[in-house]
Amino acid sequence: MAPPGLGTDEWVDRLYSRPVARALVALAARTPLTPNQLTLIAAAHGVAAGVFLGLGAGAWCAAGLLGFLAWDCADGQLARRRGVPGYLGRAVDGLGDYAAGIALHVGLCVDLARGLPLAGALALGLGAGASLAACSAALDRYKRRYRGDTDDLAAIERERAEARGWRRWLLGRFLPYAARLNRAGAVADRDAYRRAAAPALRLWLWVGPSTHLALLALAAAWGRAEAYAWVAVGPLNLLALCALGWQRRADRAGRE
Repeated sequence: MAPPGLGTDEWVDRLYSRPVARALVALAARTPLTPNQLTLIAAAHGVAAGVFLGLGAGAWCAAGLLGFLAWDCADGQLARRRGVPGYLGRAVDGLGDYAAGIALHVGLCVDLARGLPLAGALALGLGAGASLAACSAALDRYKRRYRGDTDDLAAIERERAEARGWRRWLLGRFLPYAARLNRAGAVADRDAYRRAAAPALRLWLWVGPSTHLALLALAAAWGRAEAYAWVAVGPLNLLALCALGWQRRADRAGRE
C-alpha cells in the first residue's frame, strides 16, 4: 500500500470519477448488471464521445467523456463490492479503454482536419493519442511498482485454461501483459524505492489518462479540441519527461 499522504489516484479520479462512480455503483448493485456490463457501458460512452467529436458536437463529446470516466471507475468498484473473482474483468476493462481511446483520437483527427491540412491533423491527433497511450502505460507501471502490486500468473493461466471462446482469447492476451508488469514492478529495496519515487509518482498522477480525457472534455465543450491536442503533445509530455527523470533516480535507489 502507498504510505499515508500519497495516494495513487489521479486528481480527476479523486475529485470526480470515484465519487460519481460510488453513486452509480449504489444504483447498479440493486440490479442484475455485472461489472463487465458496466465496462461495456463505459466503452460505449467513450466510443460515442469519439463519434460526437468527429461530428463536431463538442458538448455531446464532453458529456460522453464524463460518462466514460465515471463508468470506467464503477466497474471495478462493483466487482469488489460483489467479490467477483478472477482476472477477466481487468482484461475486458483494458479492451474497453483501448476502444474508447482509439475512437476518441480518430474523432479528434477528423475534428482537427476541419481547420488544418490533413497531414497536420493526423500528426497532431495521432501525437495526442500517442501521448495518452505512453502516459497511461507509464502511470500503470509505476503505480504498481510503487505499491508493490503483482498478479498471480498461475491463476491467470488456470482461468484462461478453464475459459472458452473470446474469454479464453482475451485472457491469453492479458497474460503476457501481466507478466511484463510483474517484471517491471520488481525492486530490491522497496522502502528506498518508495522514498525516492514519491516526487515522480506525484508528477505522474498529473499526466495520466484521466487527466488527458478531462482536458479533452473541457476543450471539446469549449469547441476547441485542438487546444487539448497541443497540450497533450506539449506540456503534458514535458511533465512526463520530468517525471521520467525523477523515476530513473528512484529506479537506481530501488536496485541498490
